[in-house]
Amino acid sequence: MSATYLMQTELLDDESLFWDRYHTQPLARQKKIDQLIFKKDKKLSLAAGLVFQAGLADYGLGKQQITISCHEDGKPYICEYPELFFSISHSENLAICSFSSREIGVDVEKRVPIDLEIARQFFYGAEYQDIIASDYPLNTFFDYWVLKESYMKATGMGFKLSLDAFRIVLEDEIRVYVDDILMPYGFYNTTVFENYKLAICTKGGLPEPELHVL
Repeated sequence: MSATYLMQTELLDDESLFWDRYHTQPLARQKKIDQLIFKKDKKLSLAAGLVFQAGLADYGLGKQQITISCHEDGKPYICEYPELFFSISHSENLAICSFSSREIGVDVEKRVPIDLEIARQFFYGAEYQDIIASDYPLNTFFDYWVLKESYMKATGMGFKLSLDAFRIVLEDEIRVYVDDILMPYGFYNTTVFENYKLAICTKGGLPEPELHVL
């Protein structure tokens, strides 16, 4: 089981609400928000902090002092609770955070027009062929995009892992292969708020997510 928290940043257009929620954030998050130039980015960073905060509260850690550090590969973790895994992503006006007792990666992307040549250059060959053969190539492209990034995050490698170093198979049960070896990861893939593609990847089985909209 995993839990995913979502927040659209339009809610923070209200200045009084923005600053009220800003002051609920740790100093490190406030500093990060302060360093951003554009209001859109400030709202997105604040929303990322809020979805993380909401998850901590549901796991009974809302009032606990926690420390965020990073493994050698750059993946963040909670020092005091290393058995609780989390992953954060954001795109355009949406921030999300997923929690699990297993290693997890999450990605969200707003579906917008894009040059599908990107898939030919960077994706696994079979994935590109599947995209161009699809009745809805753009939709299939973003399915692959978020699934691949969620897997990269779940492994802890991120973009240190080349996009064409593994192959996603889009079937009733989504699978991932490296050199034709099935990897022990499960996936959840859906569309939220009409035009955002969302994928969750967990090690050792299907994510079975609960979605919570703030």
